[in-house]
Amino acid sequence: MVLFILIYGFTKNTNIYDSFINGSKESFKMCIQIFPNLLAMILAIDILINSNILESISKFINYPYEIISMCLMRPISGSSTLAILNNIYSKYGPDSFYGRLASVIQGSTDTTFYVLTLYFGSIGIKKIRYSLIAGLFADLIGIIASIVIVNIMF
Repeated sequence: MVLFILIYGFTKNTNIYDSFINGSKESFKMCIQIFPNLLAMILAIDILINSNILESISKFINYPYEIISMCLMRPISGSSTLAILNNIYSKYGPDSFYGRLASVIQGSTDTTFYVLTLYFGSIGIKKIRYSLIAGLFADLIGIIASIVIVNIMF
């Protein structure tokens, strides 16, 4: 990839180093713009985890704590749900009901808040209109469909 960039820059007679420095300056400004949004997202995740509300929900609907936390965290963070998925695999096994359910949930939902924060925040869009509602609704449908399909199939 680096070789391709160098060859492309030489064929276009571009000063590669200056282009790199200008891109770095622009990315630094973008990081400064995105930082408050990411900080708010991380703070919200921390409050949710430390509030013990997930354990109460888990007891109420009779599903493991990990599945509930995965359903709630998936719209917020993909890497945290991958860690939760790994824990589910370790605890219940990948071929168990909960392992399959977690896998289907992981594949049928998206990181809605992360996508909105990163993509809309990086280009300065303040009014997201219906994007959040549509994204969360799609995640909810993905979770419900995952539960129904895994219950039918396995």
